[in-house]
Amino acid sequence: MPTSHLNADTVLVSNVIFSGKEDDPFAGFIAVKDKKIIAVGHKNEQYHWIGPKTKVYQFDDQLIMPGIHDNHVFFTGYMSMNRGLDLSKVTSVNEAVTLLKEYSNGLGPTENLYGFGWDKENFGCIPEQSVLDKAFPDRSVIVINRTKNWCWMNQRAIDQYGFTPGQCSAEDRAALLKDMLKEKEKVREEFLQFCQLLASRGVTSIKDIGFDEYDLLPVLRELSNEEQLPIRVHFVLEPVLQPLNIEVGKAYQQQYQHDHLQFQGYKIMVDGVVADHTGDMLEPYADMADVRNLREVDYERIENWVVEADRHGLKCCLTAEGDAAIRQAVTILEKCRKINGYRDARHSISDLEFPHPDDLKRMGENQIFAEIYAQILLLIPSYQESYMADVVGVEKEYRFYDYRAMLDAGITITAGTDLPLFITSVPDSIYAASKRLFPDGSPEDGWHPERGMPIAEMLKAWTINGARHHFMEDITGFIEEGKYADIAVFDRNLFETPASEVRNARAILTMVDGDIVYDLTKEKIHV
Repeated sequence: MPTSHLNADTVLVSNVIFSGKEDDPFAGFIAVKDKKIIAVGHKNEQYHWIGPKTKVYQFDDQLIMPGIHDNHVFFTGYMSMNRGLDLSKVTSVNEAVTLLKEYSNGLGPTENLYGFGWDKENFGCIPEQSVLDKAFPDRSVIVINRTKNWCWMNQRAIDQYGFTPGQCSAEDRAALLKDMLKEKEKVREEFLQFCQLLASRGVTSIKDIGFDEYDLLPVLRELSNEEQLPIRVHFVLEPVLQPLNIEVGKAYQQQYQHDHLQFQGYKIMVDGVVADHTGDMLEPYADMADVRNLREVDYERIENWVVEADRHGLKCCLTAEGDAAIRQAVTILEKCRKINGYRDARHSISDLEFPHPDDLKRMGENQIFAEIYAQILLLIPSYQESYMADVVGVEKEYRFYDYRAMLDAGITITAGTDLPLFITSVPDSIYAASKRLFPDGSPEDGWHPERGMPIAEMLKAWTINGARHHFMEDITGFIEEGKYADIAVFDRNLFETPASEVRNARAILTMVDGDIVYDLTKEKIHV
């Protein structure tokens, strides 16, 4: 029997442990005590760490892996889709107005009225603004639809916040989101619900994006001071209503370098999306002669921002989708090295929808991280309905989401969701990025499966690579002695689950700093 100081608080045992250090999982155990992993080894060694108060979880063939890091989320997007009245089951405009009136009775006389989830198919139409103008003359009303691309609004809301129903991206709604974030108690409740949702997906760490300044900070500071912050939050700023503010970034960099709350720099939008021809392309679109981009990009402004941020040691993520935009993004980050000198900057490019192989090689050479949305194919119902061949030609469609080329170029790939575009799902990412399938299972053998990402690399993208991107690899991201016990467990072996079944997989246990924050297990053995 070991001495008491060696007794673990918790021991996890499985035939399938993915440590992040090796590609193949192994059968063994993980011992956890006082927030950290104190031992990892073969199954027959587990008993050295088990005492009378140790909780032992036996997982058989269920996968244990490092906790998941979602490297691209918007809490404000989650907030927008959960604040106010849920209209997802409402089938008519009249019913919606009646319910909104009833809901408004619980609000102050001029307090904003929010709703979410309405669907054009359920309503049979896009609802008219005039209906809300008549029903609610004295308060702003904003009701976002299920697909987040249309806001049913009255004129008061349009005048107050400066965006229109059909132009209501998160960036368009930046002023509204700032107002929503002022409701501190409500935001605190919503953020804790957000964390619980993430925990149910195995998430232990996120990079969250705020507009101009990080208006979520008062809530996060309070939770951190109370030692109640449930996940690690790395935050970045995206200039939307104001130019990029170096002074704010420098102040945040000095103040927020805690294990659970860290400032990570800036996110800067470059181009739009290839699907609607606002992605900046090297050659004209196949379905739109002589058009390389329907929206101009101010590369000079972006370069000035990025070079100045880099000069002050601040990290940048450039969001680029078309191959011309990706090329320019790489060039800008190369220029940072030439002008400011080499440092371990860990800049990144996100989205990377249609990269040119030459620029992926340059990304690898310049140690530029990639941030991909591994679930992205799930936006398109089937291969037959996909747009890729239409916009660039059949002979070039393989270059979309070319993860194999990224790996071959030596790029460190991280994974994110652009939440609320997706909710974090490692099983969905394996289905889409490793199996290369659309939601209906097409095409039968996968869409350019040779361009996909092996499952081990997919799991690394969700774990250790995210930790590396945020300079956290010394304390988390691996299952290894001495690391914080940030751990996720899934209900099956994701390495061996058929494509037809993998999306049914679920996280069953999530641990942050050795504390169990989500637990669906029933097979817990107390020794």
